Order: sequence, then C-alpha cells, then structure tokens
Amino acid sequence: MNELSLPNVAESTDVDYNERGLQHQHTATAADMPAVAAAFRTAGYALEHITCLDLRQVAGIGAFRLDYQFNPVEGPVDRHVVHAVVAEGQSASSIAGTFPAADWYEREVFDMHGVDVSGHPDLKRILMPDGYTGFPLRKDFVDEDPERHQLSGVVVVPGGEPGAAPVDEPAAEEEVDEA
Repeated sequence: MNELSLPNVAESTDVDYNERGLQHQHTATAADMPAVAAAFRTAGYALEHITCLDLRQVAGIGAFRLDYQFNPVEGPVDRHVVHAVVAEGQSASSIAGTFPAADWYEREVFDMHGVDVSGHPDLKRILMPDGYTGFPLRKDFVDEDPERHQLSGVVVVPGGEPGAAPVDEPAAEEEVDEA
C-alpha cells in the first residue's frame, strides 16, 4: 500500500474508530472529488460507499452533502470518510472513471435526491421508474405521482381515500355436505 496524500482536501480530522466506525474524516469540494478519489486509488484504497444527505434545512450547511467512504483493499482497517457539499442546482463530479463501483452509487444519489453528477457515463434513474416525478429522499418531497399506488402496493378503493385500507367483500358461504 502506498502513502496516502490527499490533494485539495480542505480539512482533515482523526476520529475515534470505536465511537464512529471510521478513523479519518475529511472535507473537499464536489469538484475536487475526482482528484481525491484518484489519490485513494493510488494509495491502495477501495470505495466502500457513497451516500447523500439532504441538509438544505440545516443552519450553516443549507445544501446536500455527499459522503464518500474509502478503506484499504489490504491490511488493517483505515476507514476515511470524505464530505463534499453540493448546493441546490450545483453538480457533483463523477468518480466512476476511477472507481467503476461509483456508477450505481452516483445514480442512486441522482435518483433519490436529484443531485446531478457531471461526467457520469450514464446518469439515469436506478431505483425509481424512468418517468417517475420527484426525488423521494429530499426532505421537502411530496409524492404527486399519480402512478405511485401501483409501486407501493396500496390499493385505492373507488370513492375512497388514497391509502385507505380496501374494504373486504364478505366471502360467499359454502354449502356443507352433511353426508
């Protein structure tokens, strides 16, 4: 494993693994993530996960935060999490060219939060249907998709409230042969 040198990282903090499950926490811009990812790859780290948090309503942040988690392929656990803040309407930069596994994680970030990932090889929905309206993991999400009941399995009874339990029809009584 090579020495890890992280370019363009604004802030780095060591963290207690027993308390948080990681050893190092870093902050970088979304635009710098391809260079940061390449540094992890060169040092022998693997991408474990990418996730997105909707922190637009959190004072002092007011944006989405993408969290990238890296750990060495070989050797002891040395988990790093890099936070990259992406403002509403701003794009994150794809790291799929460095870590092909990022492809699906980045598609999930787009599909669930609506965060654009520039440079992604095939950015499209991965969990929701292609024509789906909205981004379900945004804090301000209101489901206005008229086809939603078909996805959720909720049966809408004609004249009833959406989401109301369907009314069961009484079962036809069977004749009992007393022979």
